[in-house]
Amino acid sequence: MSKSYYLHTSIPGLDETTQADQGLVIIGKERDAESLEPMDLAVFTARLARKLGVKPRVDHNASLLPYDKTHDNLIFDAPVAGLVTGRRIRFLRGWKDYGSCVKCFNGLGLLGEHILKELRRLQKATPDSRRADTLAFLRSRKVRGADGQASLIFTDAELAALTPEQLDGIDLESLAIWKVYAARPVVCSTSSNMGISLHEALRFMQKKPVTLAGRDFTILNDDEGWLIIWCPDEQADFMNAEKTEHLRSLEQEQPPLTVLHTYINRKQRDPGALKDALDAGGYFFPTNPQSGDEMQNLLANSLADVARERRCTTDQLLADEKVCYTLRSLGCSVENGRVVVRSGVEGGLFGLMTGYLVMLDETLPRNDTAAISTWNQASIGAALAAAVLADLQLRNPSCLSASIRADLKATFPAIDSLLSRQQLGKDIPTRIHGVFDLANLQSLAQLLGVVVERHLSGRGTAYVGLGSSSYANGNRCYEILKASMTGNGPFMGKETFHPATHTLNPLAQALIYADDMHRAASLPQFAGMTMEQKVAHLCSHVRKPEPAGAAAMAGYLLARLDDRTLSIVEIAAGLRLSGFDSTTFLEFAGFNKDQQGTNWFLQEATEEGPFMEVLARQFLQLLDRDLKELLALAAQERRHSRLNYRLRPLDPDEFEQLNPAVNIYLTGDNTRQPRPRLVQAIAERYLSTRDQLVRLLAEDQAVQNQARTLDTIGIVSTVFNRLGGALGWLHKRVDDVGQKILASHIRNEAGR
Repeated sequence: MSKSYYLHTSIPGLDETTQADQGLVIIGKERDAESLEPMDLAVFTARLARKLGVKPRVDHNASLLPYDKTHDNLIFDAPVAGLVTGRRIRFLRGWKDYGSCVKCFNGLGLLGEHILKELRRLQKATPDSRRADTLAFLRSRKVRGADGQASLIFTDAELAALTPEQLDGIDLESLAIWKVYAARPVVCSTSSNMGISLHEALRFMQKKPVTLAGRDFTILNDDEGWLIIWCPDEQADFMNAEKTEHLRSLEQEQPPLTVLHTYINRKQRDPGALKDALDAGGYFFPTNPQSGDEMQNLLANSLADVARERRCTTDQLLADEKVCYTLRSLGCSVENGRVVVRSGVEGGLFGLMTGYLVMLDETLPRNDTAAISTWNQASIGAALAAAVLADLQLRNPSCLSASIRADLKATFPAIDSLLSRQQLGKDIPTRIHGVFDLANLQSLAQLLGVVVERHLSGRGTAYVGLGSSSYANGNRCYEILKASMTGNGPFMGKETFHPATHTLNPLAQALIYADDMHRAASLPQFAGMTMEQKVAHLCSHVRKPEPAGAAAMAGYLLARLDDRTLSIVEIAAGLRLSGFDSTTFLEFAGFNKDQQGTNWFLQEATEEGPFMEVLARQFLQLLDRDLKELLALAAQERRHSRLNYRLRPLDPDEFEQLNPAVNIYLTGDNTRQPRPRLVQAIAERYLSTRDQLVRLLAEDQAVQNQARTLDTIGIVSTVFNRLGGALGWLHKRVDDVGQKILASHIRNEAGR
C-alpha cells in the first residue's frame, strides 16, 4: 500500500520509506533472538512473585479477607457496591506484599524479563560453566551477626570440598536473580508506585532463603541490589505530599537500597533514567512500555547526552563496558559503530497481563460467571493494554507454544482447563473498559475520539495519567488497543473508554472501604469482640485505596450517573448504611470535618463543572437525611435506575443477559489510612444500621443472581440495536461508493 499520503499522483524518484540505516541508533531488521513472548513472561511473572513470597490461589469462600496472611487471593465480591449499582461487582487488587498495587505486576514483569533470559542461558550452559557461576554465588554469600558485622557463609576449604552433584543442586532461578541484580542497578522512571513495588521486590530477594550443602543463606545479601527511582519532585504540580513522604522513607531505609532522582518536567524522566542506566551499566525500567521506535529515539538522545558530558566520541562511548552492558540488556547490539535496536522494552506490559490472568484463574473455578466485564484505570494505557493483550492471547490459544501452555497449566490451571474445552470471548464473552483521569491531558482519549461534554478538568492534581502526554510513533499500547478495536476484541474504543472526575473519587474510595468493612465485620467472631478489638481487626483488613486506586470505580460510577442508570441517592444510601455521614465522609476524604472542609469539597467540585457541583451538594445533604426517608427515596430511585439500565446498558444487551461479573481494578493503597478514632466512628454507625443493610443485600442478591431472560424491553432494545447496526453498515457502503465515484470524477477532470 502506498505511503504517499500527501501526493495526488506517484512521482518517480521520491522514496516513501524512512531510511533506517542513518544515524548512530538504527532499527534492526531481525528481532532479538532472546526476546520473550508476552504470555511466556506473564506466567513467569506470577512464578517469580510466588518465589518471593506470594501464595498460590486458594478456593474462594466467604471468610477470605483482603490483607490476610493466610492467602494472596485478589478477587473479592463487593455486595455493597452491587446494591448501589444493581450489578455483580468484584474488586481486583494487587498482592498485599506490594501495597495491593497493580503496578507490582509491571515491576515484577520488568525484573522477571532479565531473570528469565538469564535462567535460560544457565539452562543451556555447560555443566562446568554453571558450576563456576554457582561457586561465585556461594563465595559471595554472607550472614550478618548480632554485632552487625557480616561474615562469609562458606570458607574456601568448604567450597573446595563441594562435589559436582552438590553444586548441581543449586536453585537456578535464585542463581539467575543473583547474577542479574546483585551488582547492577535498576533505574526506574515512574510517577511513584512502580518504584515502590520494585523496592519491595528487591527487599524480598534479600530475604528469600536458599539452602545448599546444609547451609542457609539468601538470594541477595542485604548489601546487594541497587535501585534508582526517577520520580516527580515534590515541587512538581503533579506530585502529592503523601507519595513524596512514602518515597523519601524508602531512601532512608537501612540497609541502603534505593536513591531518588527527581524531575519536574515529565520530558526529563525517561531520558534522564536511561542516561543513568548507561552511566552505571544498569537496567532501564520505564513505567510505560517502549516500542523499538521509541527506544531508537530515546537512545539517540541519551547516548548523545552521555558523550557530550564525558567529552568523548561515540566510538569511545560504545567501547565502555557499562554502556555496552546496558545496551545488551535492552536487546541492542553494537555493529560497525552503530547501535542496532532489535526490540522495545515491554517486560512491564507483559507483566501487567498477570493481573488479568489471576482474575480469570480465581473467577473460573467459582462456576457462577458466564460473562466478564473488566474496568481498568489507564494513564498512558499500559495496564489497560495489558489486560486487552492477555484477553486477545487467550482467545487464540493456538498462538501459544507447547512449553508456554505447560507453564500456563502449572501456574494457572483453571485458565488452561478453560482453553482445553471452551473459547474465551465466545463461550465466556469478555469486555474491557478503560477509565482516564479528566484532570490530566489524555492523548489516548484524544486518539480514541472521546469527547467529554458534561465535565471540566478542574485544577486538581491528576491521580492517574502521569505517563507520556503524547503518543510516539509505534506506541505499543495504542497498537494493542487498535488491534482489539478492529478485530472485534474485548476493548471497543471510545464506547469502552470513560472519564473519571475528582469529585466522584472520594465517593468511590468510601464505597470500596465500605465493602471491605462489611466483609470483615461479617465474620462470626467479629460479634464477640470488644470495640477496641473490632477497630484493630478492621484496621488490619480494611484499607482505604489511594486516589488512583479508586479511579476505575469512580469512572464506572460516573458512566452510570451520566447515562442516568444510577442515582446519587443510591450511592448516598449505600454509604449511609455503611456508617458514613457528611462529617465522617469529609474526614475520610481528607477534608476538615467543618464548614471549611465542606466549602473546600464543594469548591473543587464546582471547578469540574455544574454537574459535579450539583452532585457534591446533593450528596452531602443526602448523607445527613433521615435514614428511613433516605432508604425510601433510594428504593424509588432504584426502580428508575434499573429500568433505565435495561434501555441503556454499558455493554451490549446480549452480554448483559448473561449477568456478567463487573471486575473493577484497584491500583494500590499507598495513602494515609483513617485513624483508629475515625474507624471506630464509622464502625459504630455501621453496626447500628447493619441489620437493614444485610436485609437489603439479601433481597438484592436474589435478583442479581438470576441470569436475565429476554422480556419486552430486551426484545425491543435488541431489535433496534441490530437495525441500527444494519443501517450503519448500509450507510457506510453508500458513503464508500460515493467517495470512490467522486475520486474517479476528480481524477478524470484533472486528466482533462
